[in-house]
Parts: sequence; C-alpha cells; structure tokens
Amino acid sequence: MKKIIKIIILIILISILIYVVYQKYIEEKEVISIFDKSFLIVMSGSMEPAISPKELIIIDKQNKYEKGDIVTYSDYENYIVTHRIVEINNTEFISKGDSNNINDKVQSLDKIHGKVIFHSKVCGIFILYMLKPITIIYLLYIIVLEIYCRSKESKNEEIAK
Repeated sequence: MKKIIKIIILIILISILIYVVYQKYIEEKEVISIFDKSFLIVMSGSMEPAISPKELIIIDKQNKYEKGDIVTYSDYENYIVTHRIVEINNTEFISKGDSNNINDKVQSLDKIHGKVIFHSKVCGIFILYMLKPITIIYLLYIIVLEIYCRSKESKNEEIAK
C-alpha cells in the first residue's frame, strides 16, 4: 500500500513539473498558474508594511477587481509588479505601492495576473533557501545516497536468502 501511495505522489509531482515546464517554455507565460493560483516571491519593498521583500505571495485570478485590492500584473515593460489598486474603471486601473510616493501608469485590466490572497515571510524565506544551489546539491546528494543505500540493502537481502 505504501508503495502505491509513493507512486501516485511521484506521478502527481511529475505531472505538475511537466505542466509548469509546458507553461513556461511552450506557452511562454511569465506567471505560471496551477488551478488559477500562482506562487511568487516579492523582491522589492514597494508594498511595505503590508508585504515585505522575500515574502511568498499566492495570487488568484479573479473575474472582478476592486479599489484596494493588492494585485500582480505585468507593466508596459513586462515587469511583474505587485501593487494596490487605487483607481479603477471598466477597462483600466491605476495602482501604487504602499510605500511609493506616486501612482503607477494607467494599465489595462487584462494585464492583471491575479489578486493576492495569501502572503508569508516564513514560506518565502524557506523557498529562497531551498532554491540556493548549495541546498539543491545537498538534497540531490542525500537522494542519491538514499537510493544507493537502499539498493545495497536489497542486494544484501538477496544474498542472505
């Protein structure tokens, strides 16, 4: 039973990986979404104190956005920006970072990737740490070592029989 659960989890993880690679490199999307949710790390302090740098944010695609919503959008230079909507009409909106002095340029509503529905400093720092090359190398080393030890163990059991 445990083996079946491990196989199912592995299949799910591989499917998600294939889907992410497809969206990133085939569809060339800037923001990858899974079930209309996207996970991003904020890198600037423009939204402090509401959202700090290195925080993980989860955004959700909405049908309607309102004044005061914190949204992530692509600006005219294709930078991914997370700011608060300060003005909105039928087809356009103006946003501003909470710690910025001036409003952003007018943007089209179709440039919005989603509304921020969750943010966490702890999760963001953890993910940034996990993405460091030395951490990835260490994790790969542990995985290879585990596979090697298990195969050695299996061979020893076969010899003992």
